[in-house]
Amino acid sequence: MTKKSGFMLFVLLVLTIGVVWFGQDYQKKQKLELIEINGSSQTNKKDASENKEKSDTTKIDSFEKNRDQKSVLDYLSSVPTDDEKKVISFYGDFSESDEWFLTVGKYISEQVDGNVEINSIALPDFDSYRLLEENTVSSLAEKTPDVVFFQLPVYGDQVRDISLADSKSYTMQDYEEIKQELPETLVVFVTPNPSNSRKEKYNSRTLVYTSYLESVIEIINENNLPLFDLHEAYNAELQSSDSALENTLIEDGKTLNDEGNKLYSTVFNKQLTEPVDTTSGR
Repeated sequence: MTKKSGFMLFVLLVLTIGVVWFGQDYQKKQKLELIEINGSSQTNKKDASENKEKSDTTKIDSFEKNRDQKSVLDYLSSVPTDDEKKVISFYGDFSESDEWFLTVGKYISEQVDGNVEINSIALPDFDSYRLLEENTVSSLAEKTPDVVFFQLPVYGDQVRDISLADSKSYTMQDYEEIKQELPETLVVFVTPNPSNSRKEKYNSRTLVYTSYLESVIEIINENNLPLFDLHEAYNAELQSSDSALENTLIEDGKTLNDEGNKLYSTVFNKQLTEPVDTTSGR
């Protein structure tokens, strides 16, 4: 073997060893990088999981705080839901043509964080017995609301001419039907706007609609359930501004006109910020 051939063989041997060494070193570095990446990924997943648990715990703590003195808006903002959507249903004795519930629904959507769905089950002129008789709660249950605003059918009870005891009983049965179908839903009773044409219109029991109103309010308070007494708040606003009731109603003396819808939605929105006992909800 010549010196030149021997030198070339030596160079090739060195190059071969270098390639093998560099290859092994690169492989080790790649392996370490993969381990670091996997470790970082696992750490990030763990951190994300822990952060989510902390966030969920914070939300639950916020929701449970002062449940007996929490406004409905605060309740809606903090109530935990599976899909982060808050559903509100207006239910009972009102009409789809009423503008106040659209105004109130818009106000709730603006005040509550997240996705808010507003729907309505309008049953104008229904009485408390008819609500049960026609199984109206089934339609409400399909909406799966987080909060139900139950417009009390005291005008219908007065027209149907039922006793005050039955009016109380049927109203509470209506409530129990809702809770049976929707046990985690917060039900807020809402009184209707006042009427000047019906306030002295007696039925055969010599009862006016306010007799039923007072009776139903009594049973609601006895059971410590949430109530928005908008009938009283509406009259108080009229008195404070020295306004006449008839100026807020159309010719039938009961249905709200534009001014009346504005006033009713105003007192409704104000009640949404007032503390109530929300422990009957979720």
